[in-house]
Amino acid sequence: MNSQFYLINAFTKEKFKGNPAAIVLLQEIRSEGWMRSLAKELNQPITTFILKENGNNYRLRWFTSTKEIDLCGHGTLGAAHILWSEGFSPIESTINFHTQSGVLRTEQAEQQIILRFNIKKSTQTDVSQKLKRAINLPIKGAAWAEDRYILELENQEMVHNIIPNLEVIRELEGPGIIITSRGTENYDFVSRYFAPKIGINEDYVTGSAHCALASYWSERLNKKEFTAYQDSERGGEIKLKIKGDKVELIGGCVTLLKGYI
Repeated sequence: MNSQFYLINAFTKEKFKGNPAAIVLLQEIRSEGWMRSLAKELNQPITTFILKENGNNYRLRWFTSTKEIDLCGHGTLGAAHILWSEGFSPIESTINFHTQSGVLRTEQAEQQIILRFNIKKSTQTDVSQKLKRAINLPIKGAAWAEDRYILELENQEMVHNIIPNLEVIRELEGPGIIITSRGTENYDFVSRYFAPKIGINEDYVTGSAHCALASYWSERLNKKEFTAYQDSERGGEIKLKIKGDKVELIGGCVTLLKGYI
């Protein structure tokens, strides 16, 4: 049975910006091997597989070109966008995605999609020699955010121009490393995310990283609402709101391609 397939750009309102993802609507249960093979063939930063359960409940899984991951913000944003924009789910409804990271609730407001994820608490940590070798730039501060490091640099220019040592990053704990600094003009902070260990040398816009960045910058800026920019080659904007132990990630999405597999 054919599966419907979409290519989207997430956390942007412009085509060819933000983070691309393949969204696959399964008509039946598929094996993990089949999903891995398709994700490798499509070779997108993430391939999201959706399987309807009942009502507005869906099973969701995410694969990079090399492995399955537990949480993906832009893949979830793309899934919600397709379900609403293609008429699979009423726009006024809340969608519940059942994932390896628990149930993720999404809703739409003012043409923006709201994702509610668990916040990743960050704890200040010492700057080890390995962390210094990972980026070879002065590190203003460092934190461990449950499953990955955050390294703060002095300014946005340093974040924009950084060329990290990907081989050293492969040796660190966690799936990847977040580089960040205070923002300028319209942004509270900026970031980049490098995850060569899971097959993504640099991710374009990373929802899960912002679950950690929200905690990190809340302590430093004494705020609970932010406008953030991921300063990758494609770039993308995320609005964030901390609500208790959750963080809302708010962004837009556009569809590029539709087809069947």
